[in-house]
Amino acid sequence: MNGAGAMSFRVSSADRAFCALFAKLHALCFTKGWSEDAFADLMAMPGAFALLVSQDGAENSAPIGFALARAGGGECEIITLGVVPEQRGAGAAATLMRAIIARAGELDTEEMLLEVADDNPAAIALYKSAAFEPVGRRKDYYRDADGAGVDAIVMRRSLLS
Repeated sequence: MNGAGAMSFRVSSADRAFCALFAKLHALCFTKGWSEDAFADLMAMPGAFALLVSQDGAENSAPIGFALARAGGGECEIITLGVVPEQRGAGAAATLMRAIIARAGELDTEEMLLEVADDNPAAIALYKSAAFEPVGRRKDYYRDADGAGVDAIVMRRSLLS
């Protein structure tokens, strides 16, 4: 957070027209960004949906984060979620998580799944705070900046009461 008080955020739905923006934000958030074409392919999948988060009431209300998920067969997988580094720690990611969980519930989803790099303690803490629990591990699923393998922790959350 940049030292300001509590911030509020606005979440909006996004479609395939936003693939260039997704690619730009992804490159700012992750070591290896995904291309606009990769996002177009992901958005073309049945059940795919995307959300953008912006700072509410900011002079520049450009999106500062995004999430892409896919729902089907009673499950919702969070494919990617990111907030630009200079805006982390202010609650934007938690706002996105609440919105994804709400959308998944509207789509009659029973459980949610995601993978997170085991060297990303902030993301792991975010997901645990949203009631996700570790259920597995994928060895060397990701690559770090030096090309070394990084394990993914598979996490799950039930949406059933």
